[in-house]
Amino acid sequence: MKTKLPSVYEYNNFRKYLSDYQNARQAHDPGFSKSSLSRILGLPNTRSFFTDVLKGKKVSSAFIERFVRVLELTKDEAQFFRVLVMFNQAESAEERELYFDQLISLNKTPKRVMEKNIYSYYKNWYNGVIRALLHIYDFSDNYSDLARKIYPEISVRQVKEAIVLLEKLGLIAKNQRGFYKPTERSITTPNYVKDELIKQYQLSCLEMAKQSLVKSTSMPQTISTNVISVSDGAYKRIEKKIEKFRSEIRSLVHKDEKPATRVYQLDIALFPNSK
Repeated sequence: MKTKLPSVYEYNNFRKYLSDYQNARQAHDPGFSKSSLSRILGLPNTRSFFTDVLKGKKVSSAFIERFVRVLELTKDEAQFFRVLVMFNQAESAEERELYFDQLISLNKTPKRVMEKNIYSYYKNWYNGVIRALLHIYDFSDNYSDLARKIYPEISVRQVKEAIVLLEKLGLIAKNQRGFYKPTERSITTPNYVKDELIKQYQLSCLEMAKQSLVKSTSMPQTISTNVISVSDGAYKRIEKKIEKFRSEIRSLVHKDEKPATRVYQLDIALFPNSK
């Protein structure tokens, strides 16, 4: 049965892992239900505990250890699970960054090398920027010049690491003239890249937006903020407007008849300020 249970290393969300584990184990043992699992965890009078955890209830360090025992995790699996829980429950970008790096080093899956590359791609905002910049800049080996063309400017070491990473992922390749250019392959996230990785990428992009506000620049930029109060119906209409706008932007970029001259990042955020 052990080999048929999901591997914790394949997950970036511990709640999804717990759900899949419980379903897989119940398929072999019908008595391993959500309510019985709550009792095994030491909560005979709280049958909904496990269900509440799957819905977002925070798990304490004591219950993390109880889960480790119930899941029968090995020493390495247990350490990965502990860090995964802390990563998912982190309340600040700094905490997420700390646990994110630990997840990379602790991952023991057969796909470890590729997965580490995927983690690295979504960790740093400038990887996507460099890929886009190579559309309009002929780069072969002048890393210093490429670093200066990126805003906010990054180090030569970061540029070198990004080029190596993008080439490994097949997102760039040298053309007949010896210049690195984006490949024709479209960027899609692999099946094992979950929402948590995308969230980490979005955090790094928002951090860059913050830097753009703080640092003065002569380059044109448009940044606006609106706080609004709306009904549920109006919110749904706004969502549809945003999606339509994003679609129109993608179409405009795709059909742009003139050569691109610079790289921009477009962030759209609509999030609650009231409960």
